[in-house]
Amino acid sequence: MRREDVDAFADWARHTDPLFGHYNLPALTPADADKLWVFLAGSPELRRPYAGLADGRVIATLIVRNMDSGAAGELGIMLDPAYVGRGLGRRILGAFVEVLGGEGFRRLHLEVAGYNRRAIAAYLASGFAAGEEYWADPEPGLDVESLLEGPAAGIVAANVRLEPDGRYRVRTVRMERRLSP
Repeated sequence: MRREDVDAFADWARHTDPLFGHYNLPALTPADADKLWVFLAGSPELRRPYAGLADGRVIATLIVRNMDSGAAGELGIMLDPAYVGRGLGRRILGAFVEVLGGEGFRRLHLEVAGYNRRAIAAYLASGFAAGEEYWADPEPGLDVESLLEGPAAGIVAANVRLEPDGRYRVRTVRMERRLSP
């Protein structure tokens, strides 16, 4: 990823599905984009950003973070909503895994909300295996109460629980892929 790739996020479509609205990127001023770039690229030993391209356009951002000396890392991926449902996320993820394998990674892992069926299917199709499930805090910006009252309630209800202290927890699936040496 390059600094100018951060500017490309401004052209991304917006999620209309309430399940994914919290993934909509905020408008970035040039100063905000500079700060985001410094955060993403400033510590390559902690996180490395990559851009996924289609026809020369940035349509995905991929990050490997929380790397350890055992050649493992955690993946994060976001796809421009205009490209969701076309199989491009799977193709970009597959290419990303190959790049990381070439860089010496031997194990990749990620966490995904249990209600995110589309992402889970993409990860499984890309060679990841589902592992441990646990209850975690909702992702920042996720309004669980609104989702439980809206059209996504059927999907969300089975994947959230209300704790005695009044906080919601979201079922989270840990996934992993081992790479060949």
